[in-house]
Amino acid sequence: MKERIIQLETISALQDQTIQSLNEEVYQQQNDIARLRNQLEKLEKKILELGEAEQIGGNERPPHY
Repeated sequence: MKERIIQLETISALQDQTIQSLNEEVYQQQNDIARLRNQLEKLEKKILELGEAEQIGGNERPPHY
């Protein structure tokens, strides 16, 4: 009976360690996703700005003509 209790306590400790490790990984992934979303928003904004600039000046003749 004592061996069985020790085995169950060992399993419980390993599960706690695994859960903590998974929580840390999920936390890191959430931070990565937030950072990537921020970068994506900046890139989308920049692409839109470049598209607008191209529409404004895209049909004009260059000054050397």
